[in-house]
Amino acid sequence: MLKSLKSRLFLNRVILFFADLACVVLALRLAYAVRFSWEWGVRLAPAHKVPIPEELYIPLQSAAVMIWMAVFIINGFYERVNLPFLDDVLRVAKGVFWGWALVLAGGFLYRGADYSRIVSVLSGILVFFFVLTSRQVSRLIYQRVFLKWAGRHRVLVLGKGRLCASIERVLSAHPEMEIESRPTSDLESFRQWVQAGGFREVYVGDPDLSHSHLISMAEMSEEAGVVFRIVPDILELRMGELILDESLGLPTFQVKSISLHGWTFFYKRMFDVIVSVILLSVGAVPLGLLALLIKLDSRGPVFFRQERVGYKGRIFRIFKFRSMQTDAEARLEDLRHLNERPGPLFKIKKDPRVTRVGRWIRRLSIDEVPQLFNVLVGDMSLVGPRPQLPKEAESNDDWARKRLNVLPGISGLWQVSGRAQLSYEEMIELDIYYIERWSPGLDLKILIKTIPAVLGRQGAY
Repeated sequence: MLKSLKSRLFLNRVILFFADLACVVLALRLAYAVRFSWEWGVRLAPAHKVPIPEELYIPLQSAAVMIWMAVFIINGFYERVNLPFLDDVLRVAKGVFWGWALVLAGGFLYRGADYSRIVSVLSGILVFFFVLTSRQVSRLIYQRVFLKWAGRHRVLVLGKGRLCASIERVLSAHPEMEIESRPTSDLESFRQWVQAGGFREVYVGDPDLSHSHLISMAEMSEEAGVVFRIVPDILELRMGELILDESLGLPTFQVKSISLHGWTFFYKRMFDVIVSVILLSVGAVPLGLLALLIKLDSRGPVFFRQERVGYKGRIFRIFKFRSMQTDAEARLEDLRHLNERPGPLFKIKKDPRVTRVGRWIRRLSIDEVPQLFNVLVGDMSLVGPRPQLPKEAESNDDWARKRLNVLPGISGLWQVSGRAQLSYEEMIELDIYYIERWSPGLDLKILIKTIPAVLGRQGAY
């Protein structure tokens, strides 16, 4: 039985590597066979020239295998394993695309033969399909067969509060771990836990423990053969923003800025503008009809404008299709006692201020579409933290104010994770999580998840 977590992960990575290698080889061989050897493939796309013997494809196929596997390694295919399905799709797509681009460039530079474009394109498609399928099958085998045979890696998380919640969230992404959380206790209780609990690792996330207490716990863990890890309390405020710098021979933590700037801001801004222009152009006619329905349904303007807190605390006016009666703000205090949400947010499922048209456009989140104009003028982004009302922002502590380091978004992690079903604290945590781990792939994943979240009407009212 593999007791070491590193041994399990190493074995899993080795299996994935050779599975990917087999998938790439199979995809390249199959692409050639479909194009030149299979009768229906030849009929579908008749060759204008004499088919090139497979022997001439061997040099490129061998180089293509090495290029694709090198790209997979560079893109971290074997560092973080067992990712969620959508994360895996994006990572595989990225690795396959760059591998395919390099292989295609190599084919043009190599003048030994005139290679088929159809074979090149088909190779990329098959590599993506085979590698992604292989990884999902490997995940099922790993979780349902291997873990039952080897047993799960039991982990004890000591402490309570936001830091421990962050530790548990990170560890829960690893199916090989069985996590148990307990509040910090006396040393004798800790000794009993590590000696009889069957734990293989301990993570301490309690910033109030003294150095002597931690040293004693570490010694007890060593005696019991348990790995002892301490998560610095600075991570509670700066999770995902620390760089371990050993360039001077002295290990130090460097705090990096989480504000998007330079090329990261330019990329995100260009993506926002291009997508917003496309969406507004395609939806111009239906949006015009919707504006007419809003006008006919109730008195008042088509658009609702409201002050929100944006980047670096700047106040801006957000645009929405009006879904409530014109006196909605004046009636708010009379309905405050019906609020169904803890914290500064106000939400009730059957709000009497909502109009007939407003009820169904809120269900489908169509009322948010005019915020694309806020995106165009630079007040918002397609993806980002929820833009707060000034009264809500007043209650933010230093940790929650980190949300103001990026542009607020139309969609975000909280919108695709339950929306109105989440507590205020959970919404803030998801927003901070997004800011600390921003990447183009994360934005794309959130936008993809927004579609089923809207169509499923999850937490929308």
